[in-house]
This record gives sequence, C-alpha cells and structure tokens, in this order.
Amino acid sequence: MQNVTILGAGVSGKAAAKLCAANNINCTVVNDGGGAVLPDGDLIVVSPGLHPAKSPLYQAALASGREIVSEMEFGCRFWHKPLLAITGTNGKTTTTELTCHLLKSCGVKAEVCGNIGRPLSDLAAGMDDCEVAVIEVSSFQLEKIRDFAPLAAGILNFQSDHIDRYPGGFAEYCSVKERIFQRVVPENRIYGLSFPEKAHRVTYRHGRLYLDGDEFCDLSAGDLPGNHNGENAACAVELCLRYLPLSMVKSETFRAALSAFRRGKHRVEVVGVRDGVTYVDDSKGTNPAAVLAAIDSLPGKLVILLGGLGKGMDFSPLAGRAARFRAAVLYGTDRKDIAAVLQGLCPCFDCGSDFEAVMQTARKLAHPGDTVLLSPACASMDMFKNYAERGDEFVRLALSDQ
Repeated sequence: MQNVTILGAGVSGKAAAKLCAANNINCTVVNDGGGAVLPDGDLIVVSPGLHPAKSPLYQAALASGREIVSEMEFGCRFWHKPLLAITGTNGKTTTTELTCHLLKSCGVKAEVCGNIGRPLSDLAAGMDDCEVAVIEVSSFQLEKIRDFAPLAAGILNFQSDHIDRYPGGFAEYCSVKERIFQRVVPENRIYGLSFPEKAHRVTYRHGRLYLDGDEFCDLSAGDLPGNHNGENAACAVELCLRYLPLSMVKSETFRAALSAFRRGKHRVEVVGVRDGVTYVDDSKGTNPAAVLAAIDSLPGKLVILLGGLGKGMDFSPLAGRAARFRAAVLYGTDRKDIAAVLQGLCPCFDCGSDFEAVMQTARKLAHPGDTVLLSPACASMDMFKNYAERGDEFVRLALSDQ
C-alpha cells in the first residue's frame, strides 16, 4: 500500500489521513464538488457520509476497479487490540457507552469509538494505552469491510431506517447490518432480546436483568427505564462476558456500575418543567421504532414534535400511539408523510420549516400535566447540522421566556 485516496474531508476522512501519516503512507483527500476525477492510488477509503448513488466521487471510485474500504475497515487493519462492536437500528449509542462504562469500572482501559467518540482510524493512529475499543457501528460503515474482526459483536434490533440508501429495501439494510458478524466466531455473535428465537445468557423482565436464569441486577432505580433500555443493558452485559471473567461480571463493582450509569444527552431526557408541562428531549429518536420506545416510557398525554428527513421510512407504526397524542406538531421536509399517517387520528399542526413556530405551537397546545416530546422519527439535516443541534435548540426554546 503506497498511495491511498480518501473520499471525504470530514471527521472520518481526517482520521484516515492521520493514520496514513502515522504509517508513512502517501494519501490524497478529495471532496465532492471538485469534480469526479480520482488521483492514482492503490486503495480508496470512503467516509460513511458519502452516498454511493449520489456522490460523483463514490461513483468514480466504483468505476475505477480499485479496492474500496470504509474508514472503519481501514482503521481495523492497523488496530491490533480487541474490539467489541455494536450495531442495530436503535440503542447503539447507549449500549456502546454502557459497555465501555462497565469495562472501565472493572479497571479496563476502554474507549468508545466509531459512530460516536473518535473514529477507529484516529484511535489506531495514536494507539494510546487503550486496551479494548468499544465501537458503535452503522450500516454505512459496514458496507465496505473485509478484515473487520471484533472479538465479539452485537446486533440489537432491525427497524425501518435508511431505506433510501439501499435499493433492496429493508432486506438489504438488514443484510448489511449482519456483516458485523462475518469474522466473529459463532459463540461471540450476540443478538439482542428483540430476536427471541436466539439464545440469550442475559435476559430482562419487569425492570430486572437475569444472568443464566438467576436475578442479576435491578435496573428500575437507575437511568435505564423501559424495555428498550433493558435490551440495551442485556447486550452490554453479554459483550462484557466475552471479555471479562465471569466472577468480575458477577461482582458488586460491576453491578454498582450498572446502577450508576447515566445516559447521554438527547435520549428521552427531561430538560425542564414550565407551567406544569414537562419538556423531554429525544432528538436521537430518528426512526419510528425509537419514537415508540420513547412514548412507552412516558406517562400521560403528549404533544409530540415530529419531522425532518424521513429517509424513505415507514411511519405507519406511529398511528398505533396516536391516542396518546394531544396533538402532533409537524415540521421539516417529510412532515406531510407523517401527517398522512396521523390524519384523522389526532390533531396535526403543520409548522413548515420554522422550529420556533413549532415550539410556540407546542407550548400553546400543552395542558398542565402533559409532556412536550421532541422525538422526531426523522434525521435532522434538512434544518440542523445534526440531532444534537436540534436537541439543543429544543432545550433553548423550551427554557426561554419567549
């Protein structure tokens, strides 16, 4: 490998370039917008944000006949320590962060990377003193892998998402996700509790985790409410069982760490109460299944904020919860697709692309005791830089006096 071409100059592209520099490999970073001519090279590293069908550079790469790998695949070729990997439609971030938290509580020098934290290429370039990398993996990163070989990997669930990217629809999306297992030994392939036909050492019932049939930990008093978080915690413990001794997993230290864990921002996060109305930020709820999980974890009537980039998803599952909605406030590019599903089932208010109008409308509609829930069922990039910016704007407007 003498010359590497990197498609995309974002976070992943910069990390791949850093890894090249650390290994004395010549590289050229190119972006869409500068034409579709690729420099000569032996290998093409593609950033996950580039759409195979929409990026002229990606199209040129496919036509070149050269090997194309994802940034994650490139990083793993230089990472010679254990990897624990997590994918699935929903719950990846919580499960990744929880797995890393549990390992650290047991004295392991672990670090999150991949779809959150540092790209794997960045971690491989520095190496640091990290003993194990816990990597959140998206379907985009799995599209171009060959040697990616985690010690253990988990798939949490499959739900409708990113269908606009895959010509084969939902079946192709699931097939891409399952590539995470292609170099994982069968006993370390972990399917989440959403796959009841699979064997599970760790199970969840009524707020409690069970290990090999014995009660293991009560989650009800911590920050992992609801069945979906029970499934996330079960997968995290399963992953830890593949790296830690059983005695360590059963220790009080490990159980205390489970109880002490706190989720990150923008995940069914109560951000304030005004005039008797609770405001909840679930900006990370970017598909219908995530929205249903958020709804089911909250009491009472909801004024729900829905909309953004729909990614070709099926919004029909939202209809089954419409009785919980005092109103749905809709915004963004694909708001009309959501309106079509909810029409006649609950009051719907179209606020176009004006997020301040969204919040003003929600405030007027909510009654004392209600919850205003931002759980959009869509990606954010039509109006915001990312889901975090969307959530931050929700919090700012919820707490403002306007």
